[in-house]
Amino acid sequence: MRIAPTITLTDELAKQLKQWSRGRSTSVRLTQRAKIVLLAAADEENKDIAIIRDYHFDRMETRIDPEKFQQVFLNLIFNAIQSIEGKGAITIRADLDETDFLRIAIVDSGKGIPKDIMDKIFNPFFTTKEQGTGLGMAISKKIVEAHGGSIDVASEVGRGTEFSIILPLPR
Repeated sequence: MRIAPTITLTDELAKQLKQWSRGRSTSVRLTQRAKIVLLAAADEENKDIAIIRDYHFDRMETRIDPEKFQQVFLNLIFNAIQSIEGKGAITIRADLDETDFLRIAIVDSGKGIPKDIMDKIFNPFFTTKEQGTGLGMAISKKIVEAHGGSIDVASEVGRGTEFSIILPLPR
């Protein structure tokens, strides 16, 4: 009987439900701790994944809650790790677009998302994972939107997925 993993999953589900329903008020960086967690996750799944940073500015300031956005980035990158079978790459790209918005993209070389489920991935409780809660993407979208931003996805089966986060810059 596997009680401990079930309790852990139930605790995590309760925590995520609380965060999703509450959508706390908000006030870009991937911390070293987050990077270590991601690399450990890739290693645990026996994958050879390169994490590529492609930033097009020296320093950028925007009004975000760093803890909330760490959760968004961890969720997107962890999903990317899970989508890659064996060897692959995840690119984290950040730049300013022509309308003075910050654009952050998480691009993976994974298996891609089938078109028939693309419009469901941000729905609460939708998951394709055996151990998933279906709340990670819904919470991520809510966090981004609470900061006045948007999150979009483009994917091609067999080629990979790109999640793009657009955030307004302070004036």
